[in-house]
Amino acid sequence: MKPRIGILRPGSTFGGMIERFGDYDAWFARELGSLQVRCDVYDLEAGPPPDPDQADGWVITGARSSLTDGTASTERLLAWTAEAIARERPLLGVCYGHQVVCAAAGGRVERNPAGWELGTVEVELTPAGCEDPLFAGFPRRFRVQTTHEDFVSRPPPGATVLAENDHTPVQAVAIGPACRGVQFHPEVTPPIARDFVTRRGHLVSPPAQVSDAPLAGRVLANFVESFVQPRAT
Repeated sequence: MKPRIGILRPGSTFGGMIERFGDYDAWFARELGSLQVRCDVYDLEAGPPPDPDQADGWVITGARSSLTDGTASTERLLAWTAEAIARERPLLGVCYGHQVVCAAAGGRVERNPAGWELGTVEVELTPAGCEDPLFAGFPRRFRVQTTHEDFVSRPPPGATVLAENDHTPVQAVAIGPACRGVQFHPEVTPPIARDFVTRRGHLVSPPAQVSDAPLAGRVLANFVESFVQPRAT
């Protein structure tokens, strides 16, 4: 039986992007589809997330909103995430989702004084990141796709930073045995990244560039292989 991954979508991307590429959840479903898993999508704007035990693993996607807005739906998601971490359910937070898992575990999220990080950038694994199964098979430095203004300014107590760069010191984090977060987008293809740059390029200087990031998608494969499959019911 295929492991079941629940994709939690806290919000939607731009309407024009949905027409071209689908919404945030569709980007993950396409990448995860080749990994022999079943994906179930939960629109958190339509209702609360289900019980953390209803899937073998979870992904929290990006969102256009800011975690610092403090809405009721945000508070529900933070409470759910804290419970999922406590139950040691396999959980991967991406971009907004990365900020959610860090905030739920006691970290701090705020606007980055350096401004937006956009386009294809390089990140570097820490010594701990080189040993973490989320980055099995990765070189020390590799390219990723990014689009975010907020960042994790203080990791949660007891968390381990796995990847970093000068703009965003917490590019990836380990929280306990089963929760991981990445500020970058392993699910974003170059065409999607170029669309984001077209829409947000005026927010950064020098101009953002987009190139291939062929290794970043392996994060999802490693999450399934090392975190979800061993715990699948």
